Amino acid sequence: MTKEILTILVVPCVVAVVVAVFVVLRRERTSAGDSWIAGVSAGVLAAWALAVSILAIRGAFVQTGQENFPPVGITLVLAITGMALCLTTSKSLRHLLSNQKNLTRLHLWRLEGIVFLILMANGQVPALWALPAGIGDIIVGATSSLVANQLEIIGGKRRAILFNLFGMLDLIVAVSLGVTTNPGTAQLFHTNPTSELLTHFPLVLVPTFLVPLAFTIHIVSLWQWIGGTWRDPARTS
Repeated sequence: MTKEILTILVVPCVVAVVVAVFVVLRRERTSAGDSWIAGVSAGVLAAWALAVSILAIRGAFVQTGQENFPPVGITLVLAITGMALCLTTSKSLRHLLSNQKNLTRLHLWRLEGIVFLILMANGQVPALWALPAGIGDIIVGATSSLVANQLEIIGGKRRAILFNLFGMLDLIVAVSLGVTTNPGTAQLFHTNPTSELLTHFPLVLVPTFLVPLAFTIHIVSLWQWIGGTWRDPARTS
């Protein structure tokens, strides 16, 4: 698969996710402040994706073998930490992220896993990474709407919890195998080909942007399903 075709398959998906998050946040707004938070959040996501793209084009995520930690892994951890801080400090953002149906549907992008399998078939990424990552993502993406539509029927909560746990496990496995099949200090599996393509634009947008965002959404959903809603009671009333 050429870089141009891969760009067509990945970049529009990233754009669609940013737009979808904005729509989800805006639908839950109850004040002008909420609208502002929705717009700023979408702007931050867009800036994040753009920054990652620029860094990737400059080769910032390609591991030369001398780093102590993989650049992709560092970026992923920083991204998740940043989003956690935003959620911790902003009641408005937490309020906007309380519609479980919409949050679940955001995982539709995971059908992008089909691309991983195509790359594997073309001999561009290792099967050790592509099979679990691709099949797992396809399962999550294909079932996201079904789980969202059944939240209010008997067993809906249990299915939602299992869906989010499986989705998180899929991401953890994909990231772990991506790092350990990539040349560098963290490489454990010497595959041919390696997963080096994941450190180049545009595919690097998956582990550095889409994955941490999806992982955070899973955490948000599980927190509410297991710990109860985090809506501000005063605002809800």
